Amino acid sequence: MKRFMGYLFYTLFVGVIMYWGFILGQNLRIQAGRTFHPFPLYIFMALYPIVIGMVLAVPGLFQRIRQDGKWRIDWQMLLPVGIPTFLYNINLVLSLLIQRPLLFKYDWYKFMLTDPRSLDISGIVCGYVLLSSWIRTPSDEEKDLS
Repeated sequence: MKRFMGYLFYTLFVGVIMYWGFILGQNLRIQAGRTFHPFPLYIFMALYPIVIGMVLAVPGLFQRIRQDGKWRIDWQMLLPVGIPTFLYNINLVLSLLIQRPLLFKYDWYKFMLTDPRSLDISGIVCGYVLLSSWIRTPSDEEKDLS
């Protein structure tokens, strides 16, 4: 019953985060349309899916927190998946900050603006990988690695 209640509260927590995110996203879209200043909306478009991915990785993180051992980062997962998806998500924000499209010759920024689902998917993957790459190594395995 305790586990059931934990998952129930977790589901409610995910629902609340998603609801607040949708409300905030709609308000930022309206504000960007009124003020012609899309920078806050682009920051939201880049970071909100990462937060959702991190929220989805929380149950696995709690399991790893309960384990014994030393914390380490799984670089084999973080480098090829986490960093490229993070850079893809923040590319639009960085392009506005330096006043030049970073991926102009690849036309990826047009793809991001016309179909923001690509940002959502890569952001969710990025957030999930960021928390999932923190793992615990048992003490006996740590001696074998050295």
